[in-house]
Amino acid sequence: MLNRSAVSVDQLLKWGRLYEEQGQINDAIDFYEKANSSKSLEDLLSLSLREGDAFNYARIMKVLGRQAPAEEWISLGKRAAELGKDAFAREAFKRGGLETAEIAESQEIKAP
Repeated sequence: MLNRSAVSVDQLLKWGRLYEEQGQINDAIDFYEKANSSKSLEDLLSLSLREGDAFNYARIMKVLGRQAPAEEWISLGKRAAELGKDAFAREAFKRGGLETAEIAESQEIKAP
């Protein structure tokens, strides 16, 4: 469906919602992007912040054509660390401009 040129926005949004409800966020992003649904993407952006998901956060920001401020990356990194998502935390801190030593001191995350 994503590869077809003549698909209605309603159909794309419907499939996006179905994937989102099933927790398949990457697929939901694909459908919302094709539907050009900024609102749905913004909702997933908030979800990625709450869940400490640096990968989805970065992807959605790219789709929206925005650059995340360093403070947001650091906030996401802290949330990821709280949830035990060390790889996401390290990536978010790095994108927020923190060095490895600063990360280790400020957050209790495991070294790579």
